[in-house]
Amino acid sequence: YDPSTHPHRPRALRQLMRKVKESPTPVVNNGPQRKWMQLRCGNAPLRRVAWYDNCPDSALDKLLRTACRIGIETEYLLCEKGGLPLAVSSSLPTAQTYELVPTVRRASALEVAKAAEAGLSVPGADAVVVVDPVSTGAVVAHQAVHRMGLQVICVWSESIPEELKGFVAHGMGISHAGVLSHEVGEVAKTAAAVRAIGANVVACIVGCETGVSLGDALAEALQLPGNGTLKSGLRRNKYAQAEAVRSAGLEAPFQMQVDSIEGVEAFLAAWSPSPYRAVVKPVEGAGSDGVSICDSRDGVVAAYRALEGTKNVLGLTNYSVLLQEYLAGDEYVVDTVSRDGVHKCVALWKYDKRVYNGAPVVYYGMQLLAIDSEPRLAEMVGYTASVLDALGIRHGCCHTEIMLVERGPVLVEVNCRIHGGEGTWAPMAEAALGYSAVTAMLDCYLDPAAFADLPVVPSDFSVHVMEAKLRSPVAGVLKSINEERWLAITRLSSFKSACVMVSVGQPIAKTIDACSASGNVNLQHESLEVLRRDYAAFHELVEAGLFEVH
Repeated sequence: YDPSTHPHRPRALRQLMRKVKESPTPVVNNGPQRKWMQLRCGNAPLRRVAWYDNCPDSALDKLLRTACRIGIETEYLLCEKGGLPLAVSSSLPTAQTYELVPTVRRASALEVAKAAEAGLSVPGADAVVVVDPVSTGAVVAHQAVHRMGLQVICVWSESIPEELKGFVAHGMGISHAGVLSHEVGEVAKTAAAVRAIGANVVACIVGCETGVSLGDALAEALQLPGNGTLKSGLRRNKYAQAEAVRSAGLEAPFQMQVDSIEGVEAFLAAWSPSPYRAVVKPVEGAGSDGVSICDSRDGVVAAYRALEGTKNVLGLTNYSVLLQEYLAGDEYVVDTVSRDGVHKCVALWKYDKRVYNGAPVVYYGMQLLAIDSEPRLAEMVGYTASVLDALGIRHGCCHTEIMLVERGPVLVEVNCRIHGGEGTWAPMAEAALGYSAVTAMLDCYLDPAAFADLPVVPSDFSVHVMEAKLRSPVAGVLKSINEERWLAITRLSSFKSACVMVSVGQPIAKTIDACSASGNVNLQHESLEVLRRDYAAFHELVEAGLFEVH
């Protein structure tokens, strides 16, 4: 109460209250202050510890080690959210949540080289599990060994087709500490088999789309950082993704998931724009496989019938099909890496997709963008972070495809793994930015201080870069590659490197999606004008014809 409003109170009490109000410093208890923190150790439940301020730092260190069961011989980092390391001190603020991260035991470059020469895994080093290490996942595994000095345990998911297991670029092969094959419903058995290899496993990483669900479950079983299994169903099913995003109050496409012609008819009744356009695609897929853009209602029915019951590029049967509104606008990729719920955009790519060989979405190439190169990119990055939150993404890499339409950014799909394409884009990103999604993902799992140092968005390019796709208008057995035109491509001012996926005497397919591309060329130059000129010249040479078949 205010004593001035109570004159019947004793004068002494009123004087005392006035002195307290006028006092420049509050009355405090000078005794030791009791503090507490919550500790996150991998994927284990949070642990709560308490201490008194001014206790010896060594006593707090012992308390943290005991709480997280870390021996005196193991070094660790105490990190705030996002990975920034802090000094272990009793002066830390109270009521905070920190992550305790044991430092990774790495082999030296010489030890790695000797082991590779002998065809062996690196002895004594910590290990990472890579689920389905193919395409860019093979690049991640290779860098885990040769950049980070670690062992790699390969775990094949139940979903990966046998023929996809060899999808490893030349020079990216490694010797694994162990190779395991997961059986449906046997996560505990697979986790036990990982432990039985005897290496200290410090991370579980997804290498390919087929391994997303197992990656969630295995990380949880091994009590390693991951996204948990509660929302795993959202991370492969594109229909469920969009509905979760819509439920979070974000823009999402109009859509229906159907498994019968009656479902198709229901979609046609509900969606009738003029002029008519709709998208038909697998609910679970990759690389634009099976995607149709339909200009009529009959086209939607035909595209549905063409997909129904077939197997997609990942070897999964299309039991149901996704029907969506056509989003008219430019398509972008937002590549992110997350640690403990902190999302960092490590690359922004703008797609160039066109009609080719009768297919509606053939990749011609993509350009790496700085955050300030277009006016709505920052909005798109913020939208993507909200999408990741809606899907429960807290750790690891995501490859999110976004259409920028009149009403704003709208989700196409989130691929809850690293950008594919065999990682041929990674050297370009590293040339422009000094890092890539590959290096950033390894840092997010294995080097929290390096992750904390990463910029939140890409900017300040050293060079400008574009990827240009090789494509074929013909199918058959490759007889020759036009030498004059290929030489002209390699002499472009911005030509940096090439990855040709076809060879003389071997079959070549007509390019109709990302998976049937004939390869790609990386272009890099200090001048954006030169880069764009060379990109146009490249496509003129490809259109003139590169491949001759029998």
